[in-house]
Amino acid sequence: MNKKSIFYFIAVGLLFSMINVNAQSAQQSGPKKLAVNTADSKVNWLGKKPTGEHNGYVKLSGGELTLDKNEITGGTFTLDMNSIVNLDLKDEGMNQKLVGHLKSADFFDVAKYPTATFVITKISKVPGTSAGGAKATHRVEGNLTIKGISKKIAFDASINMLNGKLTASSESFTIDRTQWGVNYQSKSIFAELKDQFIYDDMTLTVELVSK
Repeated sequence: MNKKSIFYFIAVGLLFSMINVNAQSAQQSGPKKLAVNTADSKVNWLGKKPTGEHNGYVKLSGGELTLDKNEITGGTFTLDMNSIVNLDLKDEGMNQKLVGHLKSADFFDVAKYPTATFVITKISKVPGTSAGGAKATHRVEGNLTIKGISKKIAFDASINMLNGKLTASSESFTIDRTQWGVNYQSKSIFAELKDQFIYDDMTLTVELVSK
């Protein structure tokens, strides 16, 4: 083999090596998935009626975020409706009674619908500071599915990435429970309830931590 042939094969080898390196680099810099840490992630809830209120949280059973160049571009999350917790009732019997009622067909019908889901459809950066003083970094939009019914919701959140770990905390936002078929003691559905009703609006906050 002459010198010209040797140089040719070396050049071809270098070319293929460069193509392979560039392909691996492009693959590494493309979109990636971050799994949600279900032990540290939850959705807090608050429900009110004229005579008082109750609060608690629901845990996540799974979820992942899609990142592209360290920016969230999407995500899908599953809520374990069997994990409903009440925080304000200290009497164990009363606490279990309330949680059992929330899981019943009057409210979330957990036996039939054991999970709820949220799918991000759009996320964008937002400037400024929220009214509560905590800086919201992103506006999150998506579809929330409860009891098999999907509705669009939107909320502001503070999202931060540090050492490959993502944390996200939403501002408080409200949803109208009747849009998802949770009609128990709703005055907008049952006008005859007078003052024996539960407000339609539920207040939620989201706390997410990635693995």
